Order: sequence, then C-alpha cells, then structure tokens
Amino acid sequence: MVKSFPAKLEAMNADVKRVEALLERERSQLTDTESWRKRQEDEMKSEESRAIAAKQRSAAVKNAKEYMANERELQATRKSAQDREEEVLKLVGAVETAKTSITQHESDFLALKEHVLGEEKVAQKKIAELEAQIAEERKLREVAAKRVRPDVLKKYATIRMRRGLALVPVKNGTCQGCNMNIPPQVFNQLQRGDSIELCGNCNRIIYWDKLLENPDGSPSEASK
Repeated sequence: MVKSFPAKLEAMNADVKRVEALLERERSQLTDTESWRKRQEDEMKSEESRAIAAKQRSAAVKNAKEYMANERELQATRKSAQDREEEVLKLVGAVETAKTSITQHESDFLALKEHVLGEEKVAQKKIAELEAQIAEERKLREVAAKRVRPDVLKKYATIRMRRGLALVPVKNGTCQGCNMNIPPQVFNQLQRGDSIELCGNCNRIIYWDKLLENPDGSPSEASK
C-alpha cells in the first residue's frame, strides 16, 4: 500500500513533465513563427521600396524598350510584394492563434501542477499514517511473537517467505489457502486446538476458524 503512493506520484510527475515539454515546444514554435513573420515583413518593405524605385525610373525611360523592361520589373515587384503581404497576414493569424493556444495550455499546466502538489500532500499524509500504523502493528507482532515457541515462529517465517501467506483458517473442512479438503483426523485435531497442524497440500499452518469466534479463543456454543 505504501509503495503504491510513490509510483502514483511518479506517474503524475511524468505527466507534468510531458505537458511542460509540449508547452515549451509550442513556445519555441511560436518564436520561430514570429521570427519568420519579421523576416517576411522586412522583405515586404524591401519589395515596396523596389516598387517605388521602379515607378520613379519609369518617368526617366528614353524608349519603349526601356519602358517595357521597367514595367515588367514594376509588375513583378508589385506581385512579389502582394504575395509577401498575404504571407505576413497568414503569419499574423497563426501567431495570434498560437498565443491563444499557449495561454490556455499554460493555464491547464498550472492547474495540473496544483493538482499534483495537492495529491503529493495527501499522499504524504497517508504515507505517514500508514507508516505509523505499520510501526504499531510491528510492536504488536513483536509482543505476540514472544508468546510463540521459537520453532513454530521459525516455521512460520519459512512458510511466509515461500508462500507469502503462512497462517490460514480451515472452514467447513477446507483449507482457505489452497481450497483443498483437510483429512478428517487432521480436522479433529484442529477442533481440539491443542497442536500445530500443517495443510498436507500447501504446507501452510492451519487452524479451525471457529476457534477465533470468541475473544478467549474458545469455540462458540453453536459450533460445539
């Protein structure tokens, strides 16, 4: 249970980093777009200046050949300037759209960070509570362990390492660790509650579930 919180927080922080990386990529793309728009605006101004110069030269042409050449240059310059202006307008729209998107994503990113910070505080509180509970359970286990024979305790530890669950009840003659029936003679021993018995199938320590019905460890009247 305690280990699940760091894993959950790690996944959430990974999401935060991923969103942050996407946001940085959007900002970088916006910077590139704005830079490209600036270059296009500079080129458009240059095209406009060349168009003005070509128009001024048209007044000084001496013959039809020069006039036609100058007119072609003027038309080409105007067309280039017009295309550049349309490109700049598209880039202006793209920049505004990108800025709006980034603003929204920045807001979402801050909300995500606040959510993760809140989850971290909750997780830290729960971890502290669980660790305190675990510490208390360990103390109780140490007290209980002192009341158990060393050989039984050693057997319990060995089974627990191999099986995970070392102590299981027998309910209606069936081992709850492997769901196999217990031999009648073993079940009779369990009902007496005066010996340590193992399941012949899964090798876990077994006990009759009715023995724990009363606080003093004795079976209830209904089960006798």
